[in-house]
Amino acid sequence: MREDQCWALLGNRPIGRLAVIGADGGPDIFPVNTLVHDGKIYFRSGGGAKMREVAADDRVAFEMDGAEPPWRWSVVIRGTARRLDRDDEIEASGVLGLATLSPSPKNDFCVVTPVQVSGRRFRTDFPEPAERSEVYGRGSDL
Repeated sequence: MREDQCWALLGNRPIGRLAVIGADGGPDIFPVNTLVHDGKIYFRSGGGAKMREVAADDRVAFEMDGAEPPWRWSVVIRGTARRLDRDDEIEASGVLGLATLSPSPKNDFCVVTPVQVSGRRFRTDFPEPAERSEVYGRGSDL
C-alpha cells in the first residue's frame, strides 16, 4: 500500500501494538490505545516495563491491523519512541483526550516518530486450501 493509504487506515482504529526491545535484548509487545496526529503515533502509558524499555532503547515497531471485507490489512511502522515531557507538546498532540481501556492510571504520554511505514492488504474470500486444489488444480501455489 502507499504510505497515505497506511495513514488513513491507522487513523480509523483506536488500538495497536507497540513492539520494543526488552531488557533481555528480546522483543516485547504491548497493546496500546493510540492517536494518529501529524504523521506520528501517540499513546498513553502507566509506566512499568514498556516505559523502562523505551527509555533504555528508543527503537520500536508499531503494528495495527483490521478488516474491510473481503480484505484484511496490516500496517507496520518502524521508528523511535520517546516520552513527552513538555506540557505544550502534550496539549498540542491531543493525547490528553485519548481514552484508555485499562482501569489503571495512564500518566505517561509518548510519541512514535516513523522512520519507515509499510502496509499490505490481502483478500480473505479465497477458497480453503483443500478447496483450492479442486478449483485451481493440484500444485497451485495460491
